[in-house]
Amino acid sequence: MLQAKLTVSFLKRIHHGACSPCLYPLSDRFLHEEATTRTKHGLHSHSSVSGRGLYSQGAIRPSVRLHEAQHHGRRSFSLSPAAIVNSAPAPVQPYLRLMRLDKPIGTWLLYLPCTWSIALASDPGCLPHLGMLTLFGAGALLMRGAGCTINDMWDKDFDTKVSRTATRPIASGEISRMQALVFLGGQLSLALGVLLCLNNYSIALGAASLSLVVSYPLMKRITYWPQFVLGLTINWGALLGWSAVQGSCDWSVCLPAVFLRTDVDTDLRHHICTSG
Repeated sequence: MLQAKLTVSFLKRIHHGACSPCLYPLSDRFLHEEATTRTKHGLHSHSSVSGRGLYSQGAIRPSVRLHEAQHHGRRSFSLSPAAIVNSAPAPVQPYLRLMRLDKPIGTWLLYLPCTWSIALASDPGCLPHLGMLTLFGAGALLMRGAGCTINDMWDKDFDTKVSRTATRPIASGEISRMQALVFLGGQLSLALGVLLCLNNYSIALGAASLSLVVSYPLMKRITYWPQFVLGLTINWGALLGWSAVQGSCDWSVCLPAVFLRTDVDTDLRHHICTSG
């Protein structure tokens, strides 16, 4: 009897909307018949009795429509990069798309070589320093955004002629080149603040990578291997992570890691571009 009372109570709560909204409310007649059935025939399983009754009333069957009704008229909560960009204020969204915040794969490609070299340079048996990983994470986000801004400033005239890139903020006119230049200055200033937290050797090594960041868009005009230059730019963090921990680079360890990763990234990006 206790189970029967709990089930009837639960169904009544659904009927009055206490648990969740129901598109097909249960009738009092159904509740009375369900309780009578339990009294006469003993305790049936919850799935056999209440489930059968719910299906007869149409409360469970249209689950898709119930899901649509619950989400109709309100924005579902999501932490995906694209959802974060879309939920930002409208004047800010073009700048977030300019730095490709909605497409974080480039940031991961820039950040992972840093984490690997930091882990390799750490003392045996010790975990990588959490503060160092956090600094390089912020630096990867900022420098990837700065690289995308520089690339779009160089390629504005070309981007307008390609359907895949015509909607980029600079090519579409949402952001002018002067606004992009000011935004680039802000990103580089913040990235410099991160770089100044490292040792002098790492500061000089990090500043040297800026030449690759600026020159990569030009490589698409003078060579058939621009992805190789981009691979060097992305994997520069393998040098920087090691020097940030050890104070200098062990070239016998760092250079093979840089060129091996560059070759892998070049093949991967070539495959992505050729496969569409």
